[in-house]
Amino acid sequence: MSHPGGPSSAHPGAAPSGLSGGRIALLAATVGYAIFVVWQAFTLPETVPGHMDAAGNITRWASRTEHVLLAAGVGVLMVAVFLLPTMLTKRMPLSMVNLPHKEYWTRPENWPAAQRRLRDDLGWMGAATLAFMGFVMAQVGGAANGETQPVWVFWVVTGVFLVGVLAYSTWMSLGSRWRPPADAESRVSR
Repeated sequence: MSHPGGPSSAHPGAAPSGLSGGRIALLAATVGYAIFVVWQAFTLPETVPGHMDAAGNITRWASRTEHVLLAAGVGVLMVAVFLLPTMLTKRMPLSMVNLPHKEYWTRPENWPAAQRRLRDDLGWMGAATLAFMGFVMAQVGGAANGETQPVWVFWVVTGVFLVGVLAYSTWMSLGSRWRPPADAESRVSR
């Protein structure tokens, strides 16, 4: 029995057809980040912080144009980093793919499900990264407008982001995310 967002009876680990939750999250984060950068292009003062030290002190100033171009460029780069690998896996030899339980997931009958999982995982990671980048851009914008926050806010958000990425990565590589179904485990070496 299948349900939205869950496995199907045809393949217990398969994602439903259409966009996965991770891809939807990446799309939403990309649109939100783009809107935010455009909004900053029209609302920030001409001079913005170009660099801030670990204590939150501004150590370099930059132009609004430089800030917006950098934010847009880094945003495009991040979206590419999280989209291109899934596109490349359709064209590259399976010997170049590195996945947990590779022997199981690279079998022809399992490869489509593996590609869906990979798209989903990279989508969630990309969405989290863009959300964090948006937070950093908001911090710069706030400092440019004289709205300072305690420096601990930055460090708490940074810590939560890093712990979240580490936890998700650990779940993917060591947890149940990529573990083959129980009936296939005896046929697959780890």
